[in-house]
Amino acid sequence: MTGFRLAGCIVAMLYLSAFYPGLARADDEDHPTSAKLRVAAEVGFAPFNFRLADGSVTGFSYDLSQEIAKRLGRPGYDVVDIVWSNIFAALQGKRVEYIIGPMTITPQRANEMLFGEPYFDVALAFLTRADSRLKSMDDLRGKTVAVTSGSVQDDWMKTNAEKYGIEVSRFDKTADAVQAVAIKRVAATMTTSSSALWTVKNQPIFATDVIVKTDGVFGLPFRKDDVAFRNLVDTKLKCMKRDGTLSAIYRKWFGVDPDPGSSTVKIYPGYGAPGWPGYVAEAPPLVCP
Repeated sequence: MTGFRLAGCIVAMLYLSAFYPGLARADDEDHPTSAKLRVAAEVGFAPFNFRLADGSVTGFSYDLSQEIAKRLGRPGYDVVDIVWSNIFAALQGKRVEYIIGPMTITPQRANEMLFGEPYFDVALAFLTRADSRLKSMDDLRGKTVAVTSGSVQDDWMKTNAEKYGIEVSRFDKTADAVQAVAIKRVAATMTTSSSALWTVKNQPIFATDVIVKTDGVFGLPFRKDDVAFRNLVDTKLKCMKRDGTLSAIYRKWFGVDPDPGSSTVKIYPGYGAPGWPGYVAEAPPLVCP
């Protein structure tokens, strides 16, 4: 790069920083470009984060952040496996740079963390055994249903379990909740419909019953004070939507294209999740490589 072009780039960055103070820095001590990207997940929540027979991690969320790390110019990335009930403390303690979760945006979480823009629409479902199907919510009355502690499903149960006469059994890891269904320790586990459908596709012992529609969306959570880095990752995510990379990852894991109006496709204005704390409506024009 010539001295003239370098000077021009510096002037442009100063201009954008002046008018868009939340514009992300390229490097800082919490996000060194020379180090691997560090992200947190409760590994075992298929098809988003789970282990293969050789011990390696894969999944929709894994592929998503692998692409983000590449676009950030980081030399790879590491997934830190943390039980869901401890994952928020790991973020606040700077053990990781963000959570690949996946995580549904909720009022409580949005007050404690800074979310990026939505990237996946959420519905809930009950994963059962194929030999113990559910026809309706009434079939769960008096039965025990597993949830992962601290999940949005856990929140749903806290509000609705008594209404439907459900006994709740809480597990630290999603894989343990699924195993509890397999051995008939519980009648079902409540999970995301996408995770349930993927499990059924790969393990015919299970079935998916009773879809619970929500307005929920997944968003990547960051620390409250990590606005610049959130904005930088958001920009990479927007570019993945624009060039079709995120849709391709969705197709890989779910076998269909995402709905054209879904958050997997939609590019939101500004930074963050519109209508939630930490959302920044103003942003410079999106520029993708």
